Amino acid sequence: MQPHGGVARCGKERSLKSPAALFAVRSETIWYILWSMLLLISAGDTLLYRLFSGNFGFAFSLLLAAIAAMQLLPGAKFLNCGETALAPAMLALFAAARLREWIATLQLPSLYSGFDFSAYYLAAKLVSPKPGQNLYDLPLYADGRMNLNAAAPLHSAWQSAAIRFHVPFAAPFIYPPFFSIVMKPLAYLSFDSAFIAWKIISVLLLSVAVTLALRLGGLTIGRKLALMLGVGLSSYYPLGDSLFMGQIDCLILFLLAASVWLLAKNETSVSALCFAAATLLKLTPVLAIPLFLFHRRWKWLGAYAAWMSCLLMVSVNQAGWAVHRQFLLVVMPSISCGSPACQNSSLVAYVQQLYQRQAPSVAPVTIPPHACAISRLVAFAVYSLLLARFYRRPGSGELVRDLVLVVLVELAISPIAWWHDYTIALLPFLYLWCTIPKKAAGPLISLFAVVGTNIVGYSLLLTENHMAQLMLAAIVPCLTLTLVYRTLGVAPLTVEAMEL
Repeated sequence: MQPHGGVARCGKERSLKSPAALFAVRSETIWYILWSMLLLISAGDTLLYRLFSGNFGFAFSLLLAAIAAMQLLPGAKFLNCGETALAPAMLALFAAARLREWIATLQLPSLYSGFDFSAYYLAAKLVSPKPGQNLYDLPLYADGRMNLNAAAPLHSAWQSAAIRFHVPFAAPFIYPPFFSIVMKPLAYLSFDSAFIAWKIISVLLLSVAVTLALRLGGLTIGRKLALMLGVGLSSYYPLGDSLFMGQIDCLILFLLAASVWLLAKNETSVSALCFAAATLLKLTPVLAIPLFLFHRRWKWLGAYAAWMSCLLMVSVNQAGWAVHRQFLLVVMPSISCGSPACQNSSLVAYVQQLYQRQAPSVAPVTIPPHACAISRLVAFAVYSLLLARFYRRPGSGELVRDLVLVVLVELAISPIAWWHDYTIALLPFLYLWCTIPKKAAGPLISLFAVVGTNIVGYSLLLTENHMAQLMLAAIVPCLTLTLVYRTLGVAPLTVEAMEL
């Protein structure tokens, strides 16, 4: 099965002995060479940070993309209809990424590579030799909110640990203690070696997650599709930002994709294990639990509860109860208000920005009274309305599609949804690309283009007009919620509809 068109070729079949067929073979060889070079450039820039930057690299990259685009104009007979529809989108992401990297070379290089990974590494270092040691030295505002744009307080134990273990940043650790246990194996390496290993692990997890997402949509990856997806995904802004900062997104994406795929295969226990692990790493997956109640998946819920209990016991045994108590009583309340900065694409942040009448690049020290409480109430109301839509829509739909859509809901209403967090949205993006009718794909294409190029994010950083900032900041959360709502009213494609 192929998205919007099946496995059939877009053109007519020709004899292998005809001149047209021989020309098609040569064109196919050129196509493979072009896209392999595009993949080398995009992956090199993403993994090795501006490997092909500079004026020459930018011009050469755009030349290759232009040639690849011109090859598609007369119709590539060796591509099926789904691949033909996908290629322009992947080339657009590639061109946007090269433009972004070229502009970045005109400025000072970023010095924050591995900033988020520093927090994970330090937490693993501290939890390994002495369970119960404090993992949470948080930079807080006077009202108790966390300053998510700052390192740990000066002269804190966290700063001292960063110096002792030769970690470049004292980035605060804000994840559940279970994540520090997961990262313990990397704590035996030096920081630089651990960061390289983490990047490799993240790319491998991403590859598996993408494969599972496409298989959920009924699609098997061939060589051509793998090349195109490689070019597009390595040019996808949230992924590049996630790898640069050393974020957790690829691991969460893998666990969610694996859980849904295993559920579709009736592997209830292992599916629940993956989902429980994802919950203890990021917490927001718990928002999907009501869907299992709606679909009466009691066996899965029982397995989930059992795995949550087991993993929590392991976490408490390894990290100590005091750390878990601190996370519940100090960390969660301090981060539940989010950060009303333009880099935060959540609905919670946007409501607070409306109170401030701007979307600043750095979160303000103070926010208007009750802004935090009102923003959380709005997010809860939107979540409740969408749950009602999940419950009451005709035919109640498939649990797999519902779970995939909830990933987008989690991003939209979470207190914190940085630009890199939309790496996790690759699961619904790929699944929906395979399963929704072409005529209903407008919101999907729009949201993918916006977050994939981060055009809204860069526009927010370039403008100082407050009204323009508020209009731009509304695009991503509104598009995300629109995609969920519209998709809930669209019947998924059947096998017959997917094929020509």
